[in-house]
Order: sequence, then C-alpha cells, then structure tokens
Amino acid sequence: MATFALVDCNNFYASCERLFQPNLRDRPVVVLSNNDGCVIARSNEAKALGIETRPVIIGPITFLHLAKSKDPGFRPIELLPRLLPVYLTLFQQLQDAGVTWVQIDEPILVLDLTADVRAAFETAYDCFASALLARRTATGSGLQLMLATYFGGLEDNLDTALSLPVDGLHVDLVRAPEQLEVIAAKAKP
Repeated sequence: MATFALVDCNNFYASCERLFQPNLRDRPVVVLSNNDGCVIARSNEAKALGIETRPVIIGPITFLHLAKSKDPGFRPIELLPRLLPVYLTLFQQLQDAGVTWVQIDEPILVLDLTADVRAAFETAYDCFASALLARRTATGSGLQLMLATYFGGLEDNLDTALSLPVDGLHVDLVRAPEQLEVIAAKAKP
C-alpha cells in the first residue's frame, strides 16, 4: 500500500492544528511563537481578516558564527559579503509577498564578541538599512526589521545593538530583567 503525505508550506502549523482539531475547519486559525507571541502561521481565513505574520529568520552574524569547517584557519565571518545579497533577496521576496515586518534573531549578541564580530553587525545592518531605505523611497513602503536577542542580557554589546539601524529591538527581560533600565536610558525614542 502506498503512503502519501501532504505538505502545506503556506500555513503548515495552522493546518496541523486543524488536523488534530477538526472543529477549527473553516475558522480563522493563528499559531503564535513561544517566545514573543508573534503570529508565525495563519489560515487563509485569518489572512482574510487582516491578521499579519512576522517571519522569523536567523541573522547573518549568528548564522556565520555557528558555521563549522575542517579547515582550522576558516573564519566564517569572512563570508559575510557573499551572504548579504542572499538576505537582501529574501527581504525583497518577503516584501513582494506582502510581509511588513521580519524578525531577525541574533542570539549571539548576548555572548562576548570580538571587535571584528561587532563590526560585522554594523556592516550587515547598514547594508540592510541602505537597501530597505532605497526600496521605501522607490515604492513608498518598506519592510521593517525587528532585531531579537535572547538567552541573556546584551551587556557589552548593548551599544552595538542600539546603534544598528533597525525598526525595533526585542531583548530578553526574562533572563536579564536588569537590562531594562540601562536600555531605556540609552535607547533613542
């Protein structure tokens, strides 16, 4: 006997909820992320109501930081110039699909970072800001970026995070509630 699987990549998690709860068929369904409550999946009925999703992607600096190689001289951060166009293409595709906000997760911002890694953050996010500003100017609207960190406080990386040209900053106040006052004092309105 043959086995078939249905893969619905447009609203996968919402479809899973409907599979296990048939009473949700033909009703708006949204699925929230477990860390910040943003909508990560929605049914077509929820989309018709104007409920928006906020795609979440791993940031380029964290992505490269996690890279591995057998070559002991391999420095993943040196691949950043080749990786940035991939992110820019993704941002354009997301905006063309009607996405207004993208969350970029950069959990390594809570680690002890070297000066070259901090500089890489500035390079990457300046590149993103320039491209997104050009698109906003050309089209009158544009994608907004939410930079998210978690697993601890920003500490020595706070100034770097606050200097990045993003539209929002999500920080971990569960594991590092003491950073709220410092961030509030340093952040620009």
